[in-house]
Amino acid sequence: MTDRYADAVRARRAELRAERAALGGAHRAELRTELALARLAVAELVAVAARQLVREVRERVAAADRTGRARLPADVERAVHAIAAAVDDHLTGELAPALCRVAGSRGLTLPPEWPAVPPGRPPVVDPIAPARTPLLVGALEGLTAWRTALLPLAALPLLGLPVLGGPALAPLAIGTAVTALVLAVRHRRVLAERAALLRAAEEAVAAARALLDADVSRRLLELERSVGAELDEAVARRRVGVEAELRELAPVVADA
Repeated sequence: MTDRYADAVRARRAELRAERAALGGAHRAELRTELALARLAVAELVAVAARQLVREVRERVAAADRTGRARLPADVERAVHAIAAAVDDHLTGELAPALCRVAGSRGLTLPPEWPAVPPGRPPVVDPIAPARTPLLVGALEGLTAWRTALLPLAALPLLGLPVLGGPALAPLAIGTAVTALVLAVRHRRVLAERAALLRAAEEAVAAARALLDADVSRRLLELERSVGAELDEAVARRRVGVEAELRELAPVVADA
């Protein structure tokens, strides 16, 4: 055997021994590390997106008219589905390649579609019904508004005018009172509807965020189980091949 060939055999045996050392079981620790990093990244992604959505909801509720408020529930649902899609993109675009690197660094042979990331469950958004002021609340607000509406009448004597102002001022007084009543009731109703809609939307976003977080935990747990078992099998197969090649090269080195 030439020295060059013997050196090549020894170098190959050194490579195989290093590869065998890498197949000692550390892949499980690396798998858990990658899953933990993915969990942190996805949790931050969901938290930031949920906070941004709540800010947008508050701005919409404060500025939108009745038609805009009626469209808000559907817009919130679409936004939550967009957050879920971003989670899927991260798991398939960031986590899956990281797991492939864990396998590739050990020379493991796995299917091209590996790893199969468990699909996410469609996010469920609690119904956000357009707020309506209850009849009793409206009646109470009407009584309160009537007191406000009567203020112009009470101010007439201060101007040197009779309370009813006589026949000439009666239409003006009544019109002023009715206008004040309508505006006051409408303003109070809009404020109540906006507050109720905002509260319902914020609660729906919080509930959807909790469901997304729980679903991510479920998917990562399933992924750890399936990928861990697949890596174990691939590592075992590779160790068999490495050990077999080392045995084949042992006599060659001994003869050298």
